[in-house]
Amino acid sequence: MSYAATPNRRKHWYHLLSIGQKKLIIICSVLAVLLLTVFTVLGVYGYRAMQFDLNQVSAGLNSSMLYDSANSPIASIAEDADSFVSRDDLPQNLVNAFVAREDENFFEHDGIVLTSVLRSVIRNIISMRYEQGASTITMQLTRNVFELSGKSMDRKMLEAMLALRIEHRFDKHTILEQYLSRIYYGQNCYGIKAAARHYFGKAVRDLDLVECATLAGLVRAPSLYNPVRSMDKARAVKNETLQRMLECEMITQEQFNEAAAAPIILKRGSVSAESGSSYAVMWTRRELDEMGSEVPEHSGGISVVSSLNLPLQQYVEQAVEKALTAVEQPGVYPEAWLAGMESEAAESTRAAFAKMRRPEGLKVRGENNDLKDLLQCCVLVVDARRNQRGKVLAMVGGRSAVDGRDRWQDKLRPGRAAAPFLFCCACMPGGDDMHIVARSTEITGRRLGYDVVRAFYDSLKLPVELPGREQELYLYNGLFQIRRVDLARLLFSLQNEGRGYRLSMVNTIWNSNRQMIYNYEPEKSPEYIRREGATAVSSLPPFHITEGEPVTMNETLPEGSGQWAMAFRPRSVCTFVWMGFDDATNPLASARELRPLLSRAASRLAREVFDKARAELRARQKAAATPQPAS
Repeated sequence: MSYAATPNRRKHWYHLLSIGQKKLIIICSVLAVLLLTVFTVLGVYGYRAMQFDLNQVSAGLNSSMLYDSANSPIASIAEDADSFVSRDDLPQNLVNAFVAREDENFFEHDGIVLTSVLRSVIRNIISMRYEQGASTITMQLTRNVFELSGKSMDRKMLEAMLALRIEHRFDKHTILEQYLSRIYYGQNCYGIKAAARHYFGKAVRDLDLVECATLAGLVRAPSLYNPVRSMDKARAVKNETLQRMLECEMITQEQFNEAAAAPIILKRGSVSAESGSSYAVMWTRRELDEMGSEVPEHSGGISVVSSLNLPLQQYVEQAVEKALTAVEQPGVYPEAWLAGMESEAAESTRAAFAKMRRPEGLKVRGENNDLKDLLQCCVLVVDARRNQRGKVLAMVGGRSAVDGRDRWQDKLRPGRAAAPFLFCCACMPGGDDMHIVARSTEITGRRLGYDVVRAFYDSLKLPVELPGREQELYLYNGLFQIRRVDLARLLFSLQNEGRGYRLSMVNTIWNSNRQMIYNYEPEKSPEYIRREGATAVSSLPPFHITEGEPVTMNETLPEGSGQWAMAFRPRSVCTFVWMGFDDATNPLASARELRPLLSRAASRLAREVFDKARAELRARQKAAATPQPAS
């Protein structure tokens, strides 16, 4: 029996041509279109990348500036104007921490990691939205230098092409230096030098492993992960960074265990004369930090346009020193306090003030700018006009900003200045306004009861430690500690029908490419204190009401806390003044001779600044309404 020979069925490469001429043409056409598309896209983005000036990479960080409401520059708000740190001053642990956390192949790639980019593109195409990035350190530097904003594939492609150009132009050390010296570390710190000094009070070269891992961990979300705002979150990202360093074999298991268990010890850097050169700068820095997520993460220098009225600010600074000098030196009396008086009455007023006794040992300010144990004063001017309520027009936090201390953030015992809040309790739903005894907070408090009063204060959500039930009289009589700025905010809200306006200075924020990243919107403030209660209490003592005059308050605070004065007119302006000593235990703070001096000086300064502020606002409004001549 024979079998037919089986033909050889092995296929050769040329058998692929058997798919047919038409199919082959279609496949080749698709491949050609794809290749043409790829090269076209690369060409377009390559051309766009060529339009950027790479000299900006090594040009240094733009300074962040504060401007007043008329766009006049006030001062730099950057923590450190000279932010550049050379590679020689960067500890190896710091370099390793950032490389492990952000880009473990930094020293091997040419600016981009192609596999990561392709994986990111595929992931984003599948999800039909920008979901995953693939940023190397070089790409992050690119985004930082040229302020490439938004999350889109267009930005990512441009970023990648620019990263390739930067890698071709600069070496790895330069790229790393510029990256670490530019990025934002939270708390208004731009660059590693400012961050090291601000958080740990030391030079970059002296940072240890724990500190390096902490700073490397926080940069992805500086407003959330910085240890000042949240120590728990900072500790978590520190340990994540240490874990990445361990996986990359940059540290040993023993080093990991020791650093992971070690606490983050903050040692805030000392304030330099430059950083404390302006009370407005101190306020702005603090407000920017408190705004947190309200402001998008940004890089490079920013420009902050504030609500400050610069002429008014300068006037208030001078008025404060004149008022304090009048208290300290007999015969010195500010001319502004005599405005509108007949010459005979003015001379009599001046002479009466000069004859008032001064406490023995009251220090007079000399020419050496020694601020220790001096009498201090702070002033706050707040806009009360519609759509502007709560905007700070001027503020002074003491006799000199050189000491870096904003006394509006310090605490006092409000005493009777807190009486209006106690009285508001009686106007709560179900309350009885007969419970208010305007001359006695103690009787009013007893009639209302500790639980009612405490519940009301708790509803205000103040950062205050209130007296317990065993010290209920302290609660009723205002013998607890509260920040001066919080007392001012509460009184301002109460006089504005109980609306909870926050005191703010920041109007708009612009990045270095003149793109607006924040814009103040007039607040639709919620009812913070019940409207009926606020309205009823706003005309009771300790407020003083005179027809045709602003609402005023002038109270001597208990236990050496100083003097508190206020002047307010609805839909106009509000002024707060505090005078006293930094140390309430200073014997002079409770001196009997000082009280009448401070009472007169604080009330007259409050009225002087109030009148000046109203005049400034009217002048601005008139200028804005006057047609400008055509050029």
